[in-house]
Amino acid sequence: MSASLTALGLPLLSQETFDSFRALIFQKTGINMRDGKQILISNRLRRRLAALGLSTYEEYFSLLTSRRAGEGELHNFIDAVSTNETYFYREVNHFHALQKVILPELLRRRRAVRIWSAGCSTGEEAYTLRIVVEEALAEVSRDLPHPAPEVSIIGTDISTAAISRARDGVYGDRSLRLVPKDMLEKYFTPAEGGGRRIRPEIRARVDFQVHNLFDDPPPFLEIDVIVCRNVMIYFNKATQVKLVDEIFTRALDPDGYLFIGHSESLSGFTRKFRYTSTFKAPIYRMKKEGAS
Repeated sequence: MSASLTALGLPLLSQETFDSFRALIFQKTGINMRDGKQILISNRLRRRLAALGLSTYEEYFSLLTSRRAGEGELHNFIDAVSTNETYFYREVNHFHALQKVILPELLRRRRAVRIWSAGCSTGEEAYTLRIVVEEALAEVSRDLPHPAPEVSIIGTDISTAAISRARDGVYGDRSLRLVPKDMLEKYFTPAEGGGRRIRPEIRARVDFQVHNLFDDPPPFLEIDVIVCRNVMIYFNKATQVKLVDEIFTRALDPDGYLFIGHSESLSGFTRKFRYTSTFKAPIYRMKKEGAS
């Protein structure tokens, strides 16, 4: 392996070492790092080299694959290569469908409701789900045939840094740009140093957990809604099939719902789910036994 430097004295990520890194990324996360991402990975890992006093990417790869690395540096590596771009009310049609159609149905026929934000990044999606739940409860609780069910929400992500930020619950203008003004006043307070913080009573109603979709068991069983949006775009087809038709089917209630991103589709590979369009959002439900 080459240990050459650029003319500016910065380490050079060779194709061979990039291939080694992306094989490691796939092994640890299931993420398929495609061709053309060499500069991206180089830039993201450069800080880890500086923090560890290493001069080449080859040294860093050797460290990661040795017993010296430990779980701590592997977490740092995963944090560095993970993409955590998100914001409140992203792809808002899902939340309209949840509040106006799906939650009223679940709240009427369930004594407990479970929602999993899988790949929640820094928490914006999970907190939006909580806000939507609170609004739906306010709308339908008087008409329920029983006391309002407990609605449990958990957000999981492979990135330790992202989960730490989610638990902190502080967000800037970019993350908050689609939050309606009345919701901003109702569910957020000004944060020290700028931005807004989720109100403590809302933070207390969302759990967060560092979680690997492929290595760790689902956080719940008999889940009513799994929200996994803009996550599968990073996986190859075989990994998508494993996640959807094996992992999610084991975790989801037979009458539950699976939300995926607007740029994603299960068409052409899933044998277990059927498409349903509510508010023009890509939502799937499991096929009944015997259905084609």
